[in-house]
Amino acid sequence: MKKIKFYIILLTALPMLVSSCLKEDYIPYPTVDSVKMFMTAVDGKDSLITEVSSGKTIKFVVESEAEVCTVWPGGIRRIMKQKGTAIDSIDMFNHPVLIASDCFSDYGLVGARGLKCTQVTGGWAASYKYPNPGDFDLTVVITNHGYMSTDYRQVIVPYGKIAVK
Repeated sequence: MKKIKFYIILLTALPMLVSSCLKEDYIPYPTVDSVKMFMTAVDGKDSLITEVSSGKTIKFVVESEAEVCTVWPGGIRRIMKQKGTAIDSIDMFNHPVLIASDCFSDYGLVGARGLKCTQVTGGWAASYKYPNPGDFDLTVVITNHGYMSTDYRQVIVPYGKIAVK
């Protein structure tokens, strides 16, 4: 009789444990709803902008439900030079050695890093100041659940060119 009660309890508890784990199996890929640029006015309020000026601090706001967000504005790319020459330093894999870069094309190289975003209502925000005028590629990298695991869902969104005057 004790064995029968044990098996009944085991057979009823096991499906409950398995069903609770199955609810977390589906993790959707994150999406970007929009990317907006703001500049803080004299009165301290943010105003939406369409033109970016070099030397002025702007705020990128990425509207997304992602769990982690990184913005790669593409405004800085400095390559280390060999001492005493104008030749670029390269590593053993024939990649340039970077002093600093926020261009997504340099993703994975030493010295390349995007902007860490802070969570705001409805998405993520990061402040940035373009040092020079020109056209720069803006890329947003968003992830959901399971960073450094098998459930890692990363989406790379090339936002487009930013014209800086």
